[in-house]
Amino acid sequence: MSFEIFSRKATYRGVPSVTFTKTGRMAFNKAATAIFEKNAVENVLLLWDKDKRLIGVRPITKKDNRAYFVSAGTRKNGCGFTAMTFVKYIGLDISSSRAFPTRWDELEEMFLIEVPEEYLNKDGVPSKGKKKPTEGA
Repeated sequence: MSFEIFSRKATYRGVPSVTFTKTGRMAFNKAATAIFEKNAVENVLLLWDKDKRLIGVRPITKKDNRAYFVSAGTRKNGCGFTAMTFVKYIGLDISSSRAFPTRWDELEEMFLIEVPEEYLNKDGVPSKGKKKPTEGA
């Protein structure tokens, strides 16, 4: 038999991304977390451009009751926060976890995440828990 040893270490890709989990958590990968650390980010505001289907994640330094606290893992290989209210507000389908590429915009000083149209519910209600109409009704 020719077995090979599986290496459980994840391959580090230098492209920032964010995953929206079924619980409404925004989980940033190691590349995005490195940018947060470089800019000493602890709190962020979430912005939404409905026409462009664009999420903005803007770091802030002053206290703001609209802000989300960004928590990092002990190994600093990721960070995130729960934003279920925001997910519901934009109508993002989180029936399963979804990863999206993100980019740091130096001019705007924030992450930008483009959401494909197929992941947004037309009626603004997330799929999770949404009842489908019965045929013939």
